[in-house]
Amino acid sequence: MGFESRRHFLFAFRAFALVFALSLSARATHQGDFVQTDSLGTNLFTRDLEEHRTTTIGDAFNLSEYMGIHYYVVDRVRLGMTFQWTQRITPEPPEGESRFQRLAFLPQIGWNFCDPFYVAVIYGVAPYTRGRSRLEMTIEGAFGMSLPLSERLRFSLAAVVPRAFYAGETIGLTAISGLSFRLN
Repeated sequence: MGFESRRHFLFAFRAFALVFALSLSARATHQGDFVQTDSLGTNLFTRDLEEHRTTTIGDAFNLSEYMGIHYYVVDRVRLGMTFQWTQRITPEPPEGESRFQRLAFLPQIGWNFCDPFYVAVIYGVAPYTRGRSRLEMTIEGAFGMSLPLSERLRFSLAAVVPRAFYAGETIGLTAISGLSFRLN
């Protein structure tokens, strides 16, 4: 193993050890817990399956804000509702479109299968999308990790794959990062 390979291995080992140590120090989520989430995210790329066209964050940078409330129905399994609104940062939207790009309601079920990692299935209903009143529906899969910062506060990172199926057929990749607060 060369010097560069050892350095990468040691970095990965230290990162794993840190995540493992943090997960041991955190209280696992239990039945009856309420959690509030506040996150920011951006779509990294989208593939339009009808027009066979791909757009990336270089084509349009939209910043999404997510605010949600979740309830653990049993240990490690939660039901939640998240509210999403998205603003266009760059470039200017086309004529006839607003800088306000999306308003969506995202009911979901999540499972903290191995602390700090979780998965979620999200159903999206967006009555306003692409800068105008246009109904869009999605089914989304999320994979993330949630690291404890204190007993009630966690920092999370997630990758979400949204699949739109109502107004058009697209699939994409969204990166999300934020904080969650245990309320009880």
